[in-house]
This record gives sequence, C-alpha cells and structure tokens, in this order.
Amino acid sequence: MVQYKARRSRLGRAALQMRGGRGLRPRIAADFSACRGPTRVRCLKVTGFAATSAAMNTHVAELASGAVAVGGAPEGWDAKLVADLVDRADGPVVHICRDDARAAAMAEALGVFAPGLPVITFPAWDCLPYDRVSPNPEISAARMAALAALAHGWDRPSVVLTTLNAASQRVPPRAVLRSASFVADTDAIVDVDALIGWLTAMGYNRTATVIEPGDFAVRGGIIDIFPPGQEHPVRLDFFGDVLEGARRFDADTQRTLEKIARVDLAPASEIILNDDAIQRFRTRYREIFGAARLDDPLYAAVSEGRKYQGMEHWVALFHEKMETLFDYLPD
Repeated sequence: MVQYKARRSRLGRAALQMRGGRGLRPRIAADFSACRGPTRVRCLKVTGFAATSAAMNTHVAELASGAVAVGGAPEGWDAKLVADLVDRADGPVVHICRDDARAAAMAEALGVFAPGLPVITFPAWDCLPYDRVSPNPEISAARMAALAALAHGWDRPSVVLTTLNAASQRVPPRAVLRSASFVADTDAIVDVDALIGWLTAMGYNRTATVIEPGDFAVRGGIIDIFPPGQEHPVRLDFFGDVLEGARRFDADTQRTLEKIARVDLAPASEIILNDDAIQRFRTRYREIFGAARLDDPLYAAVSEGRKYQGMEHWVALFHEKMETLFDYLPD
C-alpha cells in the first residue's frame, strides 16, 4: 500500500508524504494545488510513479525508510502526475481536492492527460450540516453511484476524485449498498408494484417526466427511471408483470438511444426508507429528544415512510453504523 499525506514545508509549499509498501497499491493522493512561495518546485519525480520532463526539476526529500516528501506540483500538472501514478497502480487512487472547483478542474485535466482513465466522482453535499434543505438530487445521485460502484468490488486502476469535505463525511455502510440493489433481465417476471415501492424507499423522486438522476415516472405499463451515475434514463416496457423490453433514451427528445438486456439500479439516496430503517430512526430520535410531539413534521413524515426536506442530515439515525469513503476502498 502507498499512502499520501499533505503537509506544509518551511517555505510554505505544499508537500506530500508518500509511504510505500509491498504491492505498491496507491491509496490516497493529496491535492498538489496549494503550491505557493518564492521557490516553486516545478515537477514531481518519484522513481516508478511519475513521468519526468526535461523542462522540469525534481524535489524529493527522504524522510524515512520507504517514505519521501514531494512538493511543488503546479495546478494542471498534478493531473499528469496522478495519471502516471494510476498507470503503475493495481487499484483505484483517491485524489482529495480542496474544494469542488478544484475537483472539476482536476477532472477536466485528467480528461486531457488520460482520456481513457476511469474517474469516479464523489462530491460533497451542497448544504450546511443540519440545514433545512436536502442536498441537490444530482449530487446525491453522484455520491450513491460512486459508493455503489466501490461497494460492489470496483478494483480497477482508476481515480476516485473527491474533496476534503466529502472525504471527511460519514456515509452508509457497505452492506447497505450491496443489499439494496435491483437487477432484472428482459422477459423476466417483475412485480411492478414492488418495483415502485423499491424506488420510493431507495430515495427516487416520482415525477411526471424524468429530468435528472434520481427521478422516475410511471405511465401505465411504462416506467421511466433515471439511475444514479448514468448519463441517460432507462425505459421499462411491461406487459402485465413481464418486462418485455428495456432501452436507454434521451431525456430531452425522448428518442431511443439503445436497447439493453439487463437493468441494474442502485439507491438514489443515503437514506433508505424501509421498515427497519424507519423503526431505527424512531427509536433513536426518541432516545435523543424524548417523546415525539404531534407537531414534529420530520418524525411524522419518516414514520409514514415519506421523504422530508432536510432529513438527510439525520442519516446516522437510519443506519446501524456509519463508515467512511476509505472503508469502501479495496484492501
């Protein structure tokens, strides 16, 4: 395992501590973008990891056996270093950016230096802790898509791109993501009512027309679903309880893009409103705040299995335990 930890040097430059071990599996890559100061180092060169350039110099300081400190990678060039690092990795590399803007710039730069490199984005919520509003549905969908991929054994060389706020926030346990999935093949028998109930419990929003990830719509024997992490929604055609066909379509034009033989859905929210989670919330809520009052809209909504604006901030009350993003990474 190779671990990275950002630190400050005496000159005020960003520095990186890298610890190597057997297998050279990268674990965490820190953001190099805080490089400031009168003597900026222009390149990172670590034997066996990063590419070199004749126009750039190297700053590497031995700290201990198997550890080095590297600093001074300018913005933009750090994406090249991360891409080179992934080339020599046998699993995903987590790159922690300082904020969402830097993460977006890093994703764009990775697309230039390594167009075919898989990038899993794990953003932070766009609301304050215990705010009265829920996170943006697209952000929630992106987070759940990333967690679902990692929970089901994603171990390909890739970049998991996140921010400090997102990486420090607790998330639902892996067991929940592994068990809360829906898979169906065409020509299979599917309980339509159970599917609609599953979508509601998994945090999908029922709308007239699907527009963004996490939406679903029901029109007779047709169910449109916009799964988290996918670019386009899927349309399921039922004849009774038989899934006759499935296809991806353009949400704007409603035109079919391709037919698919299997539908694989992940939760759209970090809160799953099944019976166990609802009962767990009710018990813990009463333990913290005492007997619930009749005018408590949050408690009433959850008790009835309904979503309530801002309930995501109470996510810890719905799960037996909480984990971190790093618990999802392969050993």
